Amino acid sequence: MKKTIVGIIVIAIVFVIGIYSDFGYSGSIRRNITSKESANSEVTFDGKKGDTIKFVCNSSIKEGNLKLTLTNSNGKVIKNFRTNKNYSEQVSLDKDGEYILSATYDNFIGNFHIKCR
Repeated sequence: MKKTIVGIIVIAIVFVIGIYSDFGYSGSIRRNITSKESANSEVTFDGKKGDTIKFVCNSSIKEGNLKLTLTNSNGKVIKNFRTNKNYSEQVSLDKDGEYILSATYDNFIGNFHIKCR
């Protein structure tokens, strides 16, 4: 009986961790900024031409500017993501190579989390 209860608890913990973690994602950027800040955060991942990547974007802007972009290794902007929204979107990659997911913010107060799989 104790083994069954322990097994159920372990499965529940693994399930909760899987839901709230970023382990299964190719890239993730998360910030919660409470006083004005300006910076750029980036994460890179490798992709192949024709791959479809799912992006989950959550952001809330209280003040300032936020720009979320996906660029390829040549610097070509593939996608500008909407901000101050919670949504998901799929993007098809146009070539093999490294891709850069970036969050650029200026005099920003708020939070954002963008992740891709």
